[in-house]
Amino acid sequence: MSRILVIGDTHAPCTHPGYLPFCRDLYDKYDCNKVVHIGDVVDNHAISFHAHHPDMPGPKDEYELALHEVAKWYKVFPRATVTIGNHDERIVRLAESVDIPPKFVRDYQDVWQTPKWHWTTDIVIDDVYYFHGTGNGGIHPAYNAMGKMLMSVVMGHIHTASGLKWKFNPTRRIFGMDVGTGIDERSLAFAYGRHMKQRSAVSAGVVLDGTPYHEIVPIGPGEKYNRSRFVKKSRKRSKK
Repeated sequence: MSRILVIGDTHAPCTHPGYLPFCRDLYDKYDCNKVVHIGDVVDNHAISFHAHHPDMPGPKDEYELALHEVAKWYKVFPRATVTIGNHDERIVRLAESVDIPPKFVRDYQDVWQTPKWHWTTDIVIDDVYYFHGTGNGGIHPAYNAMGKMLMSVVMGHIHTASGLKWKFNPTRRIFGMDVGTGIDERSLAFAYGRHMKQRSAVSAGVVLDGTPYHEIVPIGPGEKYNRSRFVKKSRKRSKK
C-alpha cells in the first residue's frame, strides 16, 4: 500500500512561492513514499489558442522561467508520476493544429528535464483513480467523475474546487477529492479571473493506503506560507 502526496496544478512559472515548501513539509508530515503531480505542471501561457497577455514573457523566456521552477520541484521530488494536464499538452495540441504528428514533438521528460518523472494520462493506485480532470467540471468535479467511474477519484484542473466528498453503500465507500492548485493568482497569466468572486484554492492532498486527506495551504497575512516569507522585497533607491 502507498502513502501518496498529491500536488495540485503548479502552472510554472506562475506558482505560489509558498507552495513547494508546503508540499515538502506535507510529504514529511505524512511520511509519504510516493508523489503524484495532478498535472498542469507548467502554464504555457505564451503557447496557447487563447489571447496572450501583452505584459507576459514570450515563449522562449517563459520556457526558461518555467524550467527553472520545475527544476526546484524535481530537486525536492526526484521521483513522481505526473497526470498530464491540458496546459502541459498545449505544445502537442498546437503542433497537431498545423498537422505535425505528436511523434515529432519532444517528450515531456526531455523538454522539462525530468527523466525520473513518469508522465502519463492517468494512473490507478490502491483502487484510486488519479487524472488531471480535463473536460470535467461542476460544483464538485471529482465527485462527479467518481460517479461516472464508480471508483474513488483524485483530480485537479478546476482551481476553485477543493476538498473531499464521499459516497457510501452497504459494502463500499468511495470518494472524490479535488486537490486544488498551487498557483500564484498575482501572476498576469490569471488576469482573466480578476473579476471572479470565487478565488483559487491553494491546497494539496495526501492518500494513505487509499484513504484521503485534504490540506489547505495557510497563505494568509502572517501565516506560515504567506508569500512575504519567500519573496525578497526589492529595495528602492533613496533619492538624493
